[in-house]
Amino acid sequence: MFLRHFLQYIKSCQKMFKESPLTVSAGHQLGRAAMPCVLSAPLVVTLVGLPCRGKSYAAHRIARHLNWKGESAKVFTVDEAATPDTLKEILAHFQAGNNVAIIDGMHLTRSSRQMITAFCTDTSSHHILVEITCDDVEVADNIDRTYKFYEQTDKNIDWMAMIQEKVNRFSKDFEPCSPLESPLISVNASSNSVLHSATARGIQGALQTMILGVLASPLIKDHVFYFTRHGESKFNMMGRIGGDSGLSERGSKYAERLMIACPTPKLIWTSELERTIATARAIAGPRTALKELNEINAGICEGLTYEEIQERFPQEFAWRDQDKLKYRYPHGESYLDLLQRVDNVVQGLMTTSEVLVVSHQAVLRCIMAYFMGTTPEQVPYINVPLHTLLVVRSSGYDFQVETMPLKIECVDTYRLQPQNCSPGRTDADALQTVPAHFDAPVPQVIN
Repeated sequence: MFLRHFLQYIKSCQKMFKESPLTVSAGHQLGRAAMPCVLSAPLVVTLVGLPCRGKSYAAHRIARHLNWKGESAKVFTVDEAATPDTLKEILAHFQAGNNVAIIDGMHLTRSSRQMITAFCTDTSSHHILVEITCDDVEVADNIDRTYKFYEQTDKNIDWMAMIQEKVNRFSKDFEPCSPLESPLISVNASSNSVLHSATARGIQGALQTMILGVLASPLIKDHVFYFTRHGESKFNMMGRIGGDSGLSERGSKYAERLMIACPTPKLIWTSELERTIATARAIAGPRTALKELNEINAGICEGLTYEEIQERFPQEFAWRDQDKLKYRYPHGESYLDLLQRVDNVVQGLMTTSEVLVVSHQAVLRCIMAYFMGTTPEQVPYINVPLHTLLVVRSSGYDFQVETMPLKIECVDTYRLQPQNCSPGRTDADALQTVPAHFDAPVPQVIN
């Protein structure tokens, strides 16, 4: 069957190369004569393994992480192995300017994998194999999870018998991967960090190394996380950004309410700033203050209100509104900096569960974007309100986010992008979307 598919693929590729230019992006062209560029060539990731080994979980975890980091990855799900039609879809995916295709299937025979390798050679794309194996205990757990999932769809079918039959039927066909086929990541998947392992041969470049890093962590399937901003701070009430002010009276009440809503987390992570530490102080459990969870550094704008920023630095204020993702405060940080800073936090969360994270608006936007599947461009406008608990639960290879307002009154700090972002705009246009706050005299913060 695979030989027939392979011959069909060769014929279809010959036709495609004749009929259409295969430009992927301004930086890379698809073509049989070119060697794939380490920096710009597209990448095909082929999952390999028997049924119920966790291939789909791994495939979607890779895609989620790459998309969160600004890549353009898509999972192509197939039953047994990629077909010529699958490869045509991947080619269209690359021609549209995307750079990563992940094929979620079994690909048990060398011939099925060789067809994909030939495609990558013809299109000057990189190709890596990700082979997933696991021990009998992990297989049994995966079978049980698969059974429970399908049982919900139709209780009249003997799903357990079907799953067992499928596992047994394909076991005899499996031809393990060889590093001579393509660059290879071999994963012995386990939720136990002592048993889990990932080894690599032939991996090159930052993108492939990033995938190896994602797969190196234990593949824990059940997660629940609790995220919240600190209670309302005194600076929040005054409309001032950054700083290290303490909690307002209402912020202290929120800390008391949070202790009731989230009484027994296994771990508590806060930033190093007083307002997050105070918010979690009364909650029992081991805790760590992490600098990675500190609020975005506003540089020369630390401690100012938006009105004061517009008065002193109108051009900076306009530039930030024009591109909030990439704008970096002078002597401060950008959202792109934050996405890089919280990478370790997200990777750490994926190795555990039942963690309470108390942090700040910009930082939590970056972390929640991972679980929500938000593109980097949308990150600066994710709404993370004060006095709200966000509960994230895993659901298969996806996540569900529950928003729980704890009903303690507070100011609103969410600011939309204004319509006019030009440097020459009026003060009224610049401050159009600034949320209301209490005006109060405070000591001069920046001279």
